[in-house]
Amino acid sequence: MSSIASTENEIKIGQLKGNLGPFSIALMVIATAAPLTVMVGVSPLIIGLGNGAAAPTDALIVTAVMLLFSIGFVTMSKHVENAGAFYSYIQKGLGGVLGLGAASLAVLSYSVIVIALEAYLGFVLNDAISGATGVSLPWWIYAFAIVAVVGFLGYRNIEVSTKILGIALCLEICVILFLDLAIFHTVGIEHVGWAPFEPATFFSGSPGLGILFAIFGFIGFESTVVYRDEATDPERSIPLATYIAVLFIGLLYFVSFWCVVAGIGLTDLLHIAKDNAGTMYLDLAEKFLGKPLRDVAQVLLISSLFAVVLSIHNVVARYKYVLGQCGVLPSRFGQAHADHASPHIGSALQTFISAATLIAAVVLQMDPVTQVYTWGAAAGTLGYMVIVALACVAVIAFFAKRSEGADVWRTKIAPVLAFLGLVGCLYIAFNNLAALTGSEGYNAVNVSIVALLIISFLFGSLGAFIMKTRAPDKYAKILSRI
Repeated sequence: MSSIASTENEIKIGQLKGNLGPFSIALMVIATAAPLTVMVGVSPLIIGLGNGAAAPTDALIVTAVMLLFSIGFVTMSKHVENAGAFYSYIQKGLGGVLGLGAASLAVLSYSVIVIALEAYLGFVLNDAISGATGVSLPWWIYAFAIVAVVGFLGYRNIEVSTKILGIALCLEICVILFLDLAIFHTVGIEHVGWAPFEPATFFSGSPGLGILFAIFGFIGFESTVVYRDEATDPERSIPLATYIAVLFIGLLYFVSFWCVVAGIGLTDLLHIAKDNAGTMYLDLAEKFLGKPLRDVAQVLLISSLFAVVLSIHNVVARYKYVLGQCGVLPSRFGQAHADHASPHIGSALQTFISAATLIAAVVLQMDPVTQVYTWGAAAGTLGYMVIVALACVAVIAFFAKRSEGADVWRTKIAPVLAFLGLVGCLYIAFNNLAALTGSEGYNAVNVSIVALLIISFLFGSLGAFIMKTRAPDKYAKILSRI
């Protein structure tokens, strides 16, 4: 018996492990979406820069696209046995060259989003603490503290992160729901009626920007598959968690955007969203819940930002873990910590990259919000949308070769519809890059962002091509792991 136990322990060494069920996994994904951050920071953009009162309709459209994508995505998940997320799917459906290009782009996209959010959180923390105590410190002191705490948690077992994310998430969702109920009870949805869903309302302003900003709230929903190795029953947990996450996020935004429109009123909606974007949602909370609840919401905004930073940090670490297992990165990246069963090397590297980038930002005297956050979020979001579109093509290509016994709706119709929606959103994103970065025209910032994404994708693809021609055995081994 002792020899059998020893053998089993040896097998488990270097592997990720955990006891995550579908709701725990969905919790990680919803935390990545950061609902309160979206309500405070993104809803004014959807309303003010997008199509005003049609914000609930924008949420419905994006939810429909993501659900259509999820159908093919989870259907294909049964044929992908590792935790590589989009990278694994693209490689499985479109080949190793495009797959490794997507992996490189994914790591870059998520990394810059993490760094952008760490800088923004440093700014928000300083603003909140200085407002409460009168003591103001440089934003980067708080940012480096966040990097250190996230690095510590990312180094440890995933269940530690799950508990912290769970507490923060439950509290922020409670605030959103309390405000929704207060508005519904005090004003009533009938105050607005069906105006948010009328064609004239939807096509007012810039519906493209409205939909584009609504996509921000869904970033990371696919990360359910990243936790495959830590799920108790991945064949059941991953699909269920994906549907739970998408439906919950979409329904929450739909109802909450509708309540925001009703609470402010159609007459003042655009004016307030444009002139008071930073405090619009918090002011609404104070109006219907009182000053104490507004202060609570402001504190929970900080925890919401922290939750999304921690969650995306975990995603980046697991991408590197899979790349290490496949031989793309050094093998050490593919080994889990002996005690914590975590992708500790990938987590430590991301912590170092975040710290080094923030040091460079401080030396260059970059603004944490208008430069580090805005540019990083823009670059990461565009890269993310490209990867989602490629994953959709991969699903279509994969099942085109395996038509026997396949459900046409799940493997062909839904993925094609999702791809058309995603391409439309991607076109809008590139056409509105100036709105995302705050920089007009084809200047150095916008050109650099696009160039960075292209170079990142080409770097991975070129590396795969060279490996395929010069080291075919290693290349075949990588493909066999997917």
